[in-house]
Amino acid sequence: MKLPEPIAAVVEESVRGVHRRVPGVTGCIAATVDGRLLEHVVDNTADPRRMAAMIGSMVALGETIGKEVRIGRSQFVVVHALDGILLMQRVPSRKELLVVATLARTTTNLGVVLHETRRAAGEIGEALDRWLQSSAA
Repeated sequence: MKLPEPIAAVVEESVRGVHRRVPGVTGCIAATVDGRLLEHVVDNTADPRRMAAMIGSMVALGETIGKEVRIGRSQFVVVHALDGILLMQRVPSRKELLVVATLARTTTNLGVVLHETRRAAGEIGEALDRWLQSSAA
C-alpha cells in the first residue's frame, strides 16, 4: 500500500525512531488493520509481511476479547514469549486504519516499549488526521 508522502515520512521516522531509541528493541512494524505492511525495521529473520498480516488480527482480537469479557476496549496486546516480547496497538486516529508493533528482547523494560510504541502510534495518528483534515478542505 502506498501512503501519501506526508504520512509515509512520519510512519518511516516513527518506526525507525522506536528501533533507534530503545536498547533491546529488535524491530518495529507499521501496517494497515487488514495486514498490509507499510514500514518496518526488523533485526531478526522474521518475515515483516507475515508479521503485518498477523498484527492487525491480533489487535482486533484483543479488542473483541476485551468487549466480550466486559473490561472495555483493549489498549494494546502483548505476546511475551520465551525469547522476546511483541507489543501491538492500533494507531489512534479519526479513522482507525493502522497498527504499530514493536519487537523486543525479554530483558527490555516493557514499560519503555509500551511508552515508545504509543509515542510512535500517536505521531502516526496525528499525521494521518492532519492529512485527512487537509484532504477534506
